[in-house]
Amino acid sequence: MFVLLMYGALLAVPVWTVAVLVKLVSVVLPGRRPDWGRDLLRWCAVMAAAAAVLVYVIGLGSVQWDSHEAESGADSAPALPCRSLDPATLDHLAGHEPSYLPLGFHCILNDGSEIAGTGAYTWLNSVTVAFALAAVVLALAVGFLDEFRARAERRTGGASPT
Repeated sequence: MFVLLMYGALLAVPVWTVAVLVKLVSVVLPGRRPDWGRDLLRWCAVMAAAAAVLVYVIGLGSVQWDSHEAESGADSAPALPCRSLDPATLDHLAGHEPSYLPLGFHCILNDGSEIAGTGAYTWLNSVTVAFALAAVVLALAVGFLDEFRARAERRTGGASPT
């Protein structure tokens, strides 16, 4: 199921990219509304959250893909993320375990210890966290901007500061 969601996310990435580029062009062009800064911050927060979801869904699909490939087919053992381990460690490989939070793929040895498999999981986790953190910071910035404007309006006696 996550693999199907991954394909949908991969198709949504170009749409997200075009939306970001169009918004950047609209910010540069003249004729903006007076409250364009707040709207831009809010829009950026939503787009950063959407990017975090897209990257995480792509990672979920990647983990499920590797897990499925490790459990079916003629060339399934050892699991693809575990094949890069050194030959001495591969001799003690007992299985694998996918991790969906955080994204990862663990190779399990005979003694029960786990070794992280290779893959783009560290990168995907980092990008997901970075986008999510950016979304939170931008949403907080919108709240601070609203509070700043409300306080400035109270100080000026109801006149709108611009």
